[in-house]
Amino acid sequence: MFAGSLVLGMTLIAFACWLHFQDKQGWPSDNFTTDLDKTYHQRRTRARRRIHVILGGCGAAAIIAAFYGLGPVWVAMWSVVMVALLVVVALAGMDALRTHRYMKSKLPEIRERLLKDDE
Repeated sequence: MFAGSLVLGMTLIAFACWLHFQDKQGWPSDNFTTDLDKTYHQRRTRARRRIHVILGGCGAAAIIAAFYGLGPVWVAMWSVVMVALLVVVALAGMDALRTHRYMKSKLPEIRERLLKDDE
């Protein structure tokens, strides 16, 4: 149980760091030029930073649980991990809704640009 908790904790921390690095560096298709784009990007970055911190905290809690072993601290840490991961799922759902609203707002701009390109 010690090794499993330790591996899972380190994996969660590494994954949170990798996600944060990718978000800071940007994905290949990211290009934020308009005010709508910049506002969306700021909100997305702030929300995703929270998710990265929560995932890193889950990794730390798993490592703490590994070192304390079975007992009340172990139960408490894994309860924290469970609740925190449910929060991450909820925040990811909110991020999906934010992205959907952004794309819905961006659609007229994309249509206009495509019509200008045809001329």
